[in-house]
Amino acid sequence: MEDINPNVQNYIDILEKTNQQLSLWYNPYGVMVAILGVFFTILAIAAAFIIYRQSRDYKDKVEADREFYRKKMQEFLEVQTKIIEGKSRTAKELSEKTDHILREYKKKLEKSSKSQKEEIQKAIDKLELEKLTIKNDIGPITVTPNFDNPLSTVSLFDKKLHKCSHCGFNFYIDTNPIYSGVVLSTRSTVTCPKCNNIDSTY
Repeated sequence: MEDINPNVQNYIDILEKTNQQLSLWYNPYGVMVAILGVFFTILAIAAAFIIYRQSRDYKDKVEADREFYRKKMQEFLEVQTKIIEGKSRTAKELSEKTDHILREYKKKLEKSSKSQKEEIQKAIDKLELEKLTIKNDIGPITVTPNFDNPLSTVSLFDKKLHKCSHCGFNFYIDTNPIYSGVVLSTRSTVTCPKCNNIDSTY
């Protein structure tokens, strides 16, 4: 066999090693594993970014909604406060005028004849009723029932509408929720603020 030149042999060895390295690099399994590794890395980064954005957007949305409803509630309360204040001023003015007229009528009542007194008394009663109605328009008159037992059963609601059996005047009965469902006594009474008639509330 013919001897190979040492330089040529070295060149052949280098080519063989290069071919071996290239064959390992282009191994389909190795390439697949490398691609999958890169792919999952990209997916992980993308998922983390999406979660971060969604979390941030959600927090911003919740904060924006909270601020929106807070402003709406504040506006509603301001409007209602103005309405109540306006009604209260009007009621106070009407009540003062009514009181002034009542005082004048009562002065006339002392100096009037019997027939005139009857007419004046009717006018006074009418004005007294109108005065109660004015207060009732702003905030319905509320009275507290008189319980035979302080733990009597009362309505679950804070207030209950009642109509006087004598004069027909409507007013609210104040109730205390802490007594709800306690059946130690079912008897209670309430006094009409107009005619002082006493009614049973059960």
